[in-house]
Amino acid sequence: MAGASHPKLEGIDLGTSYILGVIYDDESLTLEMDFHLLDNHPNYEQSDSDEGCYRKGFIRFADMDDLRLKKAKAEEGKDIDFSVIDSATIEGDYAFIESGWGEIELTAQSIRIALD
Repeated sequence: MAGASHPKLEGIDLGTSYILGVIYDDESLTLEMDFHLLDNHPNYEQSDSDEGCYRKGFIRFADMDDLRLKKAKAEEGKDIDFSVIDSATIEGDYAFIESGWGEIELTAQSIRIALD
C-alpha cells in the first residue's frame, strides 16, 4: 500500500489488513490489528487458505503532538465494516489512516508496531 513506509511495516499489506479495535487514552492511541503478512515478511508462514498469512498485533502511537479523529457514521439502513482499511500513510512521526472506523490523523513521537 502506497504511503505505508514505516520500516516495521516492511512485508505487511495494510490495505488487506484489518483493524480489530481502537483504544484511546490520554497518552496513546492503539490499533489492535490483524496484519496481512506478505511472503517477504520474516514471520510469514505458508497457508493452505487462499486468504494468505494473517497475524494479530498492534500499532501504538504515543507522545502525540496532534490527534484528529473523525468517526464514520453509517447511512440509515446500512452496516459499516469497521475493520476495513481504505488507505494508510505512516511516515516518520505522521500517520493518516482512513478505514471503516473513520479517519485517524496524528503526529506522534513514538510509533510502535508489533506482532503477537
